[in-house]
Amino acid sequence: MTIDKRSVPAKPMSRRHILAGAGALGMAALASPALHAQTRLPIKITLNAPRDGSNAAFFYAAAKGYFAAAGVEPTLDPSRGAGDSIQRVASETYDFGFSDFTVLVQFAARNPDVCPYAIAALYTRSPISIISLAKSGITKPKDLEGKSLGAPPTDAGFLLLPAFAQSTGLDTKKIKIEAIDLTLREAALAQGRVDAVTGFDSTTLFNLTRVGIKREDVKFLYFSDYGLDFYSNGLIVSRKFRREHEGLVTGVVAAFVKAWRETIAKPADAIDALVKADGLVDKSLEIDRLGWLLSHQVVNDHSKKLGVGTLDPARLARAIDQVAGAMDLPRKPKVEELWTDKYLPPMAERMI
Repeated sequence: MTIDKRSVPAKPMSRRHILAGAGALGMAALASPALHAQTRLPIKITLNAPRDGSNAAFFYAAAKGYFAAAGVEPTLDPSRGAGDSIQRVASETYDFGFSDFTVLVQFAARNPDVCPYAIAALYTRSPISIISLAKSGITKPKDLEGKSLGAPPTDAGFLLLPAFAQSTGLDTKKIKIEAIDLTLREAALAQGRVDAVTGFDSTTLFNLTRVGIKREDVKFLYFSDYGLDFYSNGLIVSRKFRREHEGLVTGVVAAFVKAWRETIAKPADAIDALVKADGLVDKSLEIDRLGWLLSHQVVNDHSKKLGVGTLDPARLARAIDQVAGAMDLPRKPKVEELWTDKYLPPMAERMI
């Protein structure tokens, strides 16, 4: 390389000049998206389900640059339910997941060395339920006996069915349980191939609406109405990511919390981000789904008191007791094995 000597300073640069140059370079880096993007760590986030209103806030966070501000560049992939998303994060093929904390209890009991950590709560009332159509006549748990129940093997409702049965006195041996694919669940119920299904209310209700079932014809047996006071979906992180990139976890949690707070205030904006990411999404349906979810699972006395992202460790401990007792788990995980609040933003940044 040839150097033009006329461009070489006649004397060494002063410390003042060096600092001024460094400051200018820093401003240039911030001003250049391409240069700044090179510093972001690619991460993989597994969603709770297919892309829909229940996970629209993730797409909103990406569109608004909240993940970028945290120093990460996310890939947001749909999943086949809670069991699937937890397995992905536990296997460390995914860094973060949006998944059900109660299913996480089961996983931790059997796989303590690889179990992900829960780092931000969202659904403070569980949407897990057994869903039927009015014509089936299922109005209480015992009505399921002698009927058929369609259950995706990775669905939280199916995985927690033993706890529901113990709490209600339901004899599952008297139910014909059929394994069905998550993507075929609502069609099987609508077509009468099964009498009921397990699922999240906001998922199954609006998928049934899409195929022409009237909302008033859909009936729910909520696990939470029968003594199972579970937390549900929230953000989990793999052990590997926490070990190797712990400094980034706080920022990811902050992006999650900020996006959900803003989604609560302006749900239509989150749906717009979802539609932009996936043009096959039914916008009006997903706005309804998100509104249902916010009013039934997210915005309540718990979240108004503690804010988005927080949970009560004593309540989580009770849920662990219930799940471990009903499912005869090999061990009962401790709260600290599953949950940490160390990455949550200050209370003022969590309140709604």
